[in-house]
Amino acid sequence: MTHLKLAERVGRIQPSATLALTARAKALAAEGKDVIALTAGECDFETPAAVRAAAIDALNARGVVDRYTPASGLPQLRKAIAAKFKRDNGLEYAPEQVMANCGAKHSCFNLVGALVNDGDEVIIPAPYWVSYPEMVNFFGGKPVVVDTSSTGFVLTAEALKKALTPRTRLLLVNSPGNPTGAVWSREAQQALADVLKGTEVAVLSDEIYEKLVYDGEHVSFAALSEDAYNRTVTINGVAKAYAMTGWRIGYAAGPRHIIDAMGALQSHSTSNPATVSQFATMKALTEDPAELDGWRKKFIARRDLIVSGLNDVPGVKCAKPGGAFYVFPDFRAWIGKRHGDLKLMDDSVICEALLTRALVAGVPGREFGAPGFLRFSYAASDEEIRKAVERIGKFARELS
Repeated sequence: MTHLKLAERVGRIQPSATLALTARAKALAAEGKDVIALTAGECDFETPAAVRAAAIDALNARGVVDRYTPASGLPQLRKAIAAKFKRDNGLEYAPEQVMANCGAKHSCFNLVGALVNDGDEVIIPAPYWVSYPEMVNFFGGKPVVVDTSSTGFVLTAEALKKALTPRTRLLLVNSPGNPTGAVWSREAQQALADVLKGTEVAVLSDEIYEKLVYDGEHVSFAALSEDAYNRTVTINGVAKAYAMTGWRIGYAAGPRHIIDAMGALQSHSTSNPATVSQFATMKALTEDPAELDGWRKKFIARRDLIVSGLNDVPGVKCAKPGGAFYVFPDFRAWIGKRHGDLKLMDDSVICEALLTRALVAGVPGREFGAPGFLRFSYAASDEEIRKAVERIGKFARELS
């Protein structure tokens, strides 16, 4: 059989670890095993009723949702996104500076594709979302990973200065962050903005967890100053805050020439996001659904529950995140210990052992650029969280 060669760019990337581990947990559950999957970044609530109703209304209006829209989204959706940025973030964007994408991941991909040339450097604070470096690698860029584990998972101005070179093209900012849940303060972000003055470095500000802030405040990087505004593309979406992961709508706003370039790229790849999802998104963005405040309170309670439980597990240290719905506990004290016949050599082995022996699924920290840590999502019921922590604790007490 003929072996056809793949493009070199495909060899630069790895499949998403979070999606792979989520699929693995689901496969074990399908075998009848009582697996608790704390892997996926997916809210466990239903899409708000008003948003679902708006989609149904659009479906029932003949000729409305069964046609293409402009590649960058319906004009009325782009206006709604611009209004959202002004209302929530103090950012003035014309509708032409805004576009809708097939999820915030797609927004990020389009931006990296529009900005990064072969050999360009992209500064990525670690721990980072697993897809950031893979996107940069795909487009021939060079990820420059900067460790933030000793500074509260927040990039400092000093670390940014050291990472900058004449080849730096883009800085990635993600607050609240995945996988740590860290919320970057206004002062911390302003210090970064000050370092970038006079450079030609663009900023990707991923604010997908904006409405899931429990401690501190959400600050949009582009709102810090005119200079920050002119160099930043702000990316957001409806997946996390509105429990709309499956609707696949993200959006981006920034300098017109960059948005135009992203739109041109999108026009030759996916074309427009699903039309019915655009109508649902307009409803979500126009008025925050009534369910959001209750969801936020539940997430705070779940966060406190899992943080308290993990800190009671021997050898585990878990910082309290300020936002999102993840914890990122430190399991380095387990490395080198044994669980029966198995030696825990690293966080990947720990993660595999917890899945197969304790039936708790998480994601190893090395996938996020932080070996020795694990990520757990607390977008799960209180009962699942309690049961997961109990299983992890039992596993820990069996170590030698």
